[in-house]
Amino acid sequence: MIAWAMVRHRFASFAGTFVAVLLGVAVVAGSVTLYLSSRPQPPERYRSSPVMVQAPSVGTNDFGEPEIRSWTTTEMSKISDKLRQDARITAVIPDPVFYVQEDGVEDEGTAKIDGHAWSSAALGGYHLSAGREPGKPGEVVAARAVNSRLEVLTARGPETWTVVGTTDGPGFYVTDDDALGRASGVRVIGLLSTGDPADVASGAQALLGAAGTVRAGPDRAALEPNAVTRIRWIGAQLLIALVTLGAFATVFVVASTCALTAAQRRRELGLLRAAGATPGQVRRMLYAETALIALIAGLVGAPLGTLLAPLLAEPMVDFGLEPPGYQATWQPAAVGGAILLGLLVALAGVAVAARRASKVPPLAALREAAAETRAMTPARWVAGLLVLAAGGALLAAMPGMPTESKTTTGMGAAMLLLTAAALLAPVVIGPLVRLATGPWRGSATGMVVREGTLTGVRRVASTAAPVLVTVGITVLLTGMIATIEEAAGIDGTAEIPAATVLAPDGTPGLSEAAVQGQPGTSRLATRVLITRGQQTVGEEAAGVPGAPVTVTPEAGVALGAPLQLRWADGTTQTLTVRRIDPDAVAPIVLPRELVRGHDPDALTGMVVLTGDPHPAAGARALTARDYVQEEIDEEGRLVDLFLWVLIGLTAGYTAIAVSNTLLMATAARRPEFRALRLAGAGLGQVLRITTAEAVLAAVTGALLGGAVGGLSLTGVRAAVEDELGQDVALVIPWDAALGVAALCALLAVVATAVPVLRRRALAG
Repeated sequence: MIAWAMVRHRFASFAGTFVAVLLGVAVVAGSVTLYLSSRPQPPERYRSSPVMVQAPSVGTNDFGEPEIRSWTTTEMSKISDKLRQDARITAVIPDPVFYVQEDGVEDEGTAKIDGHAWSSAALGGYHLSAGREPGKPGEVVAARAVNSRLEVLTARGPETWTVVGTTDGPGFYVTDDDALGRASGVRVIGLLSTGDPADVASGAQALLGAAGTVRAGPDRAALEPNAVTRIRWIGAQLLIALVTLGAFATVFVVASTCALTAAQRRRELGLLRAAGATPGQVRRMLYAETALIALIAGLVGAPLGTLLAPLLAEPMVDFGLEPPGYQATWQPAAVGGAILLGLLVALAGVAVAARRASKVPPLAALREAAAETRAMTPARWVAGLLVLAAGGALLAAMPGMPTESKTTTGMGAAMLLLTAAALLAPVVIGPLVRLATGPWRGSATGMVVREGTLTGVRRVASTAAPVLVTVGITVLLTGMIATIEEAAGIDGTAEIPAATVLAPDGTPGLSEAAVQGQPGTSRLATRVLITRGQQTVGEEAAGVPGAPVTVTPEAGVALGAPLQLRWADGTTQTLTVRRIDPDAVAPIVLPRELVRGHDPDALTGMVVLTGDPHPAAGARALTARDYVQEEIDEEGRLVDLFLWVLIGLTAGYTAIAVSNTLLMATAARRPEFRALRLAGAGLGQVLRITTAEAVLAAVTGALLGGAVGGLSLTGVRAAVEDELGQDVALVIPWDAALGVAALCALLAVVATAVPVLRRRALAG
């Protein structure tokens, strides 16, 4: 009852906690809704085939995805014959897929799987709406007008197809034999059947044994193309980061808000203790107050987050964070989980404040003085110095660490130093304030600002801490990304031994026709399975004209040893390793003609030119630097998106922390401002004093954060230079740092002005 009465009558004191939890719950609810809506789904083109057969898995790749091998033509024929023994199975339809792209149309990430056999249209329930099915090479069924000419790009090169039929299904459908001849093997067979799908699947698995994995119903989600799954994975990383940062930031804001509230309620808590309240009762009261606020905030924030989630679905598709067709759907678990998480993080945030509040002595009710007796407690000194020592030790130890550990160590050192700066801020605020206000000591406003700030060092530190962390993180993250991108451009260009390259132009790779006759060296990309003893793993391979069989040391195959390969078409072959090269262009390098013979759908990433290129469809010539920069920009686009979303969320929580701290602190200083008015100060002078104090606190935090971020960046640059073996420019993101600092200062000014203006009636 006491907790409810406190919340009801003093809700303004809990505004910071309420807003922080509301925002955190909304972020979590929206992010989890988007995440759960993005779980792998059975491909739409298999909607009419409830039972599918997948080729055997031989392990997992670097992304944790199953490494699926292809069936050979003989294996596929035997499997089909076995499956037809079940009378419930009415059709056995292999599903070869291959690369095809309409000429002049930008690839949106699906071109590699847009080519199909006409028989596989039945797996999606697609039908002819006009015309006929394809009967020979060069004929296609697509969502185009019958008898129209279709200019396409394939792995072979530019082709002109005749549209002989119109269908309601996506993609391009050619004859079954033509599709088999173009595809990099077959890994999926669809079944049309009668009866219960689970029973059919069980019977099919019994017939096949280890020759394939039968999947039915929702389990068909495992058939989602790896390219689509990886797009979902990218989006999932952003959503997970948002949930994690939202939860931790909520704890931070709630903790600072509750600590300030407890300090301002010291006399009230002392009165409760004098009235007979035990420390446990005081703790339970604070926990109950926070739980009520968190529950109300959760009930508002969770529906808000789920309502906003569908609005973010289309932008996520546009940014390449989700596959085409993605939609956010209602997820009850996201709502309930977000409310529960909001309650838990709020209680975690109030824990320290509740413990301190329970130790308030009854005599505190008789104390009138509000001036701080000391800016630093012994525990804060110890914690700050220990964290500072740990961060400094990491920076000092970086030169002797392994190269691959230096960047991570630099990030860890930066976070420790930022934490130490926040803990020790009261120590450096005094000297900084004296230095900053020195020129204005003679003025009345300057004197009041100076003495008021020095008297309330802990209040200033509470305002400066979130600004410090935000500016420090902004400088560190944006500077680190910019520095690494600068280094990547240098390193990437050095790996291309030519001034000009022939690169794909709006396509996933170069066709065979685009590469043939070009003056230079090309790399045909494929993936092979290699067997070492009892273990089979997938490896990227490059087909280079005239190249001997070459492996890197990581492949684990000795010079002159047999290399057991399984090709993309499912066939196996044993080759002899002729060269071990740690600088090879791929883990396995093979003769180009051999790769092409086993992978008709393989594409070339680029051609390193040694002369003037010949014009080719889907290709363009550009300098090595521009080629590398485009790849960096493409990756950087996603990195920048991640970066600014995280910085934006951090800045949002900083706004809450700064605004709430200053609103509460300014409101608590009403007697002080009333005394100033009685002494002759006008409203404008009071506003100038509060504005100067707010700006001073924000600038102090920004300077400390910028200094720590810049110091940490030097360690990151040193790690990058050591890794590359050459000098790298240190990029300081002045625009981002100044922008965030200015935003924090503006918020601080507004947060102090509002209570003063609202209470102007009390001036007399």
